[in-house]
Amino acid sequence: MSETEVLIVGGGVVGLSAAAFLAWHGVSCRVVERRADLSIHPRARGFNPRAVELLRQVGLEPAVLEASKGFAGHTMRARVESLTGKEMFRADLPTATDLDRLSPSPWALCSQDRLEPLLREHAVQLGARVDFGVELSAFEQDGDGVTATVRSRGDGSAERIRARYLIGADGVRSRVRQRLGIELKGTPALLRQLSIVFKADLREYLGERRFAICQVVNDTVEALLVHDDTLTQGTLYIQYDPAKGQSSADYPWPRCVQLVRAAIGAPGLPVRILDTQSWELSALSATRYGEGRVFLAGDAVHVMPPVGGFGASTGIQDAHNLAWKLAHVLRGKAGPELLDTYEAERAPVAEFTVEQCLRRVTSGTGFGRPAADAGLLDDLTLTLGFRYGEGEYAEPAGEPGTRAPHVQLGDGRSTLDLFGREPCLLTGSAGERWRAAVPDLDVHVVWAPEFAARYGVERDGAVLVRPDGIVAWRGGSPDELPDALARVLCRATR
Repeated sequence: MSETEVLIVGGGVVGLSAAAFLAWHGVSCRVVERRADLSIHPRARGFNPRAVELLRQVGLEPAVLEASKGFAGHTMRARVESLTGKEMFRADLPTATDLDRLSPSPWALCSQDRLEPLLREHAVQLGARVDFGVELSAFEQDGDGVTATVRSRGDGSAERIRARYLIGADGVRSRVRQRLGIELKGTPALLRQLSIVFKADLREYLGERRFAICQVVNDTVEALLVHDDTLTQGTLYIQYDPAKGQSSADYPWPRCVQLVRAAIGAPGLPVRILDTQSWELSALSATRYGEGRVFLAGDAVHVMPPVGGFGASTGIQDAHNLAWKLAHVLRGKAGPELLDTYEAERAPVAEFTVEQCLRRVTSGTGFGRPAADAGLLDDLTLTLGFRYGEGEYAEPAGEPGTRAPHVQLGDGRSTLDLFGREPCLLTGSAGERWRAAVPDLDVHVVWAPEFAARYGVERDGAVLVRPDGIVAWRGGSPDELPDALARVLCRATR
């Protein structure tokens, strides 16, 4: 029987992110994925600044931005008759200027098929083991860990794995979730879609425009159209309705070619279909995020309509939240109760995001800036303004439970770059008196003039920040710090 500290079921963006985060914390982990290799389907079309911040922490941001640099100008959302037809609506993603004050990380406008190889490579470099073509057959847990049986889909050989914990990151049809008897609630199969990945030279028809996503509406096809940075590959997303007797089988590749041509507005355009894939557009949330030593993350616990780039990014945040907590519990630095906070923190955020994405679809505002009267938050507030615990979504201002604000440091770094594998303390001055309170705590003196105002403390006050960049406590008395740190790590207070 082989052993690992954490077994991860699912080798998509969330499972591979979990492996990278855990390995960065020094936790031994293994990923098993039933597919033979990574998917060629673009799926998620971009990753929001919060997700990129988390990848930045483990050293992945440069590679992600390199992979996405060709998409730098792909910020337009529009509704058109076709690429050659009338444009009926246009709006843009938030620009770098909008983000500079809020985050050191931009939107990563690359597709999931580009991010996943980077995650896999990085996770393996950090020490994770990643096995494709290996399927989970069964698992059982006890008070000390989880025993899983996996099977090679190539030769059928079986292997037993003993892990301290198991993470199910195996998607909306999660077998891990099903074995735990956990249900999904919400709106299933709101729409059924077919993704058509194709090759075609789009340069003449795009002109100077570069779309993040384009809605096409004409007499032949109603669909969403996206394209890559080579301007020679795209994906067309069309809907079909089983209630009307329609199915994915109604779309053989010759018909797909005609639909692509109609969306572009070029009847004679050479088009080559690479693949098609059917899927359901749903808005779902799990009733629980795990049981005992088994946890769920990503689409296994929340499925959201693909508007605004929130789905995969939310899953990356799940993995990051869970990884540092598992690392601290495994190393005896935190009480096991810390793991209970995973569901308590992530479930409300994910459920709210699912609801916001559903509203964007049902109100027809999924392709532009949300209308205030639709009960929708703007993208940046929804991305960066979440709060664990009670409170409204708002621009982070240093309140406990919120993402620590970005403040530019004199050396070009951000305050976010100060957050590492352990909790740390930020203060504007008088660092020694804080160091004396908890000698083994990293204390950073931030001389930036706007620090105190952005974090909501006096100049000689301090802010305790968790490894995931969430403010845990702020105050002015070093005497309160030991108990605050103990509460963060679910250890007994003095």
